Amino acid sequence: MKTILVPTDFSKNAYCALHYATQLFSNETCKFIILHSFENQVSNLTSRVDIGKTEAVVDELYNTYENKCDAVMHTIVRDNPNDEHTYKTIATSISLARAINRLVVKENVNFVVMGSKGATGAASVFMGSNTLRMIKKIKNAPLLIVPQKLDFTPIKKIVFTTGFKRAYTAEELQPLITIGEGQNAIVKVAYIHEKEKMTESQREHLHQLFDILNPLKPELHWLHETTDKYDAVTSYINKENVEMLAMVYYKHNFFVSLFREAVVKNIAEHSAVPFLILPSKS
Repeated sequence: MKTILVPTDFSKNAYCALHYATQLFSNETCKFIILHSFENQVSNLTSRVDIGKTEAVVDELYNTYENKCDAVMHTIVRDNPNDEHTYKTIATSISLARAINRLVVKENVNFVVMGSKGATGAASVFMGSNTLRMIKKIKNAPLLIVPQKLDFTPIKKIVFTTGFKRAYTAEELQPLITIGEGQNAIVKVAYIHEKEKMTESQREHLHQLFDILNPLKPELHWLHETTDKYDAVTSYINKENVEMLAMVYYKHNFFVSLFREAVVKNIAEHSAVPFLILPSKS
């Protein structure tokens, strides 16, 4: 059974992400955890009340947001009934990132799924600082960011971007393989290059990657970096009509530079496909 953690701020975008997750894993036995953090409300309210009233204020917030989480659960069960899906709701006064990391360990979470906009969402798929901070804080679980107002369509093509500068592990790529096999999708490995030839090390990493991704029938596509990395990736996504983008997050690498370019361009709201961010295991 898979465990899928879906944070919510009760916005339409957060609900769309939850609905997308239930559709993506519609053929699998899953437990969905609907999580809301009201840390900000606690900080704002308790700073203006007597210390003696703090506990009562927090209790009231717990009741309010537990009920709102339950309402979300009832809505998704009504909108997308599935006997293979069970739900759990959690309202917490600790920070969203801390709550996610605790639940990842406690509940053996397989995927964290977030909406691309909202008070506790990732704000946007390629919007830079806020998303990047959340990505840095969430540990040991793949993060799937779902664009706002995106309707689910079966995943047939997944683009995996790489520069072949690092060796990948089967553990890092397993979430990608899980989604690909579940959707009967192929993976298009997009290599953005400045030079026409790979180094020997890059070729070794390529062969290793293809061995790991063999169940998804990987295809290699060379993308020449004519302007910048973001344009190369988004143009390829649009051209190939892919349904998901995937990438392993390493510090100080291609991933970070891709975000910076997107921030400069201010085109966060234009991303049209879910973005699967795989945590590095090295």
